[in-house]
Amino acid sequence: MFSILTPTYNRVNELSRVFESLLNQTYTDFEWIISDDGSTDDTASLIKEWKNRKLDFKITYHVLKKNMGKPFAVNEGLVLCNHPYTIIADSDDSFKPNTLEDLKAIWDCIENTKNAKKIGAIWTLVEDEDGTLVGEKWPKNFWQTNLDDRVLKRKQPILGEKWHCWRTEILQEYKMCSNSNVKYIVESATWNRINKDYDFLCVNTIHRKYWHSDEGIMQQKKPKVEIEKRNYYGTVFQLKEASVDHILTKKHFRLLAFD
Repeated sequence: MFSILTPTYNRVNELSRVFESLLNQTYTDFEWIISDDGSTDDTASLIKEWKNRKLDFKITYHVLKKNMGKPFAVNEGLVLCNHPYTIIADSDDSFKPNTLEDLKAIWDCIENTKNAKKIGAIWTLVEDEDGTLVGEKWPKNFWQTNLDDRVLKRKQPILGEKWHCWRTEILQEYKMCSNSNVKYIVESATWNRINKDYDFLCVNTIHRKYWHSDEGIMQQKKPKVEIEKRNYYGTVFQLKEASVDHILTKKHFRLLAFD
């Protein structure tokens, strides 16, 4: 039912969090796709060791020819996702044992409703390693929302990281925003593109645990020019299809245009 997609790069010391989380799942109809962005550490040996074990799930290990950045690793991994729903589980993530069981129950309910295909993803909450909610809850539980209500009509953004379970076909169609000039583009650029066409079902349940790491994408120290390139391309992708009217009247687009 689920494809768990993990992009990774030199994270051999953290990758076991995802593996242990999968071993502990109460629902076991899933596959694990690891998309390796050209790691130079012992990731390959670790994956080989895991694949030699008797597991309840299949592991697919795909290695990019060279280090390209997370969006490229995700996009290559998406091609290998064979199940109807996909979760992108970062290489330093962990998540609760009931995560897939919860998500299955919610998707089963969605598929039995009118216009089920309008919902493209389930979004849930995130806690840090101390068990504290990261950011804030959704305005209401089981909130079916489009981009207007989630972003454009709000005075302030909803704070904190969130976690997502997607219809695989939608991720495969839209893909992560990427550009060969920069290795990372903010994921919201992709999520907002999708939310223009599909609703998200936002649920006030914590599934993912966020672990702070100096090696994480957002924590890595980068030259100023690299940071500015990330900001520039992230902004360009989000403004690409915005009308002049939206840029003038919607705070979200107006701030992006100012940047």
